[in-house]
Amino acid sequence: MIRFDADHQRWVDHEADVLLSQRHAESARQQRQVLKGGFAVLAVCALAFGTWALGWKDEPEAPPQSRPQPAPAISEPASSPPAQAPTEPDDEPSASGSSAPPDGYETTEDSEGYTVAVPEGWDRRTETRDDGSRTVFYEASGGARQLQIFWVEDDDPYASLELAEKNAEKNKGYDRKGLDHLDSGEAGAAARFEYTYDSEEHGGTRHVIDHRFEAEDGELYAIVAYGPDEDGGEDKEKELLDTALTFFCPSGAECGNGASGTQ
Repeated sequence: MIRFDADHQRWVDHEADVLLSQRHAESARQQRQVLKGGFAVLAVCALAFGTWALGWKDEPEAPPQSRPQPAPAISEPASSPPAQAPTEPDDEPSASGSSAPPDGYETTEDSEGYTVAVPEGWDRRTETRDDGSRTVFYEASGGARQLQIFWVEDDDPYASLELAEKNAEKNKGYDRKGLDHLDSGEAGAAARFEYTYDSEEHGGTRHVIDHRFEAEDGELYAIVAYGPDEDGGEDKEKELLDTALTFFCPSGAECGNGASGTQ
């Protein structure tokens, strides 16, 4: 309904005013609710901030970081002592044998099928025996000292020397020094016969050492040393014989002195 508003000196629509008034009231009410909500949000934020601030204050402080320690100094390794030059091997062979013979001797590969050590510069000759085998002689100039080597057809060294003695007894001035079994150990059987006799050919008494033994090939051999029976002469024959025995090795055999026989 339209009426004249004297206060405002204008015509107004009463229903429209009422409706506008209600709208204003509703808008004011909504604004108040928004403000209340804003105040509530602010209060919650303030409370949360205060709680965080108190909690942050109560947190323990982080421990101070330790300074990195310097790495220990690496000591220089001690200098090694200067290497010593290798010691030259002794030229003298041991009593049990060596790959090299003693001074004054040399090893030879004999065509009869073995290696043996003999004095340097000695001559070699052979003789044929009754059974067709050959005896080898190595001898000094003039034949004052000799080394005789041959194969033995008997089965036992001692029995073979017993037969040899029967022949030796025929010599003038024969004198037995010894006839013995030898302790073979790991080697084969062996025996040694030692004697002297008077020799017209050499003009004096001869000293003989006859050694018979089983070699690495299973065969029996004899090595006989001869020399003049003079002061110290028996030691020279023994050295000659023992050196030959130490380096004796049949063809194709591996011997205890480290040497191999001829092929």
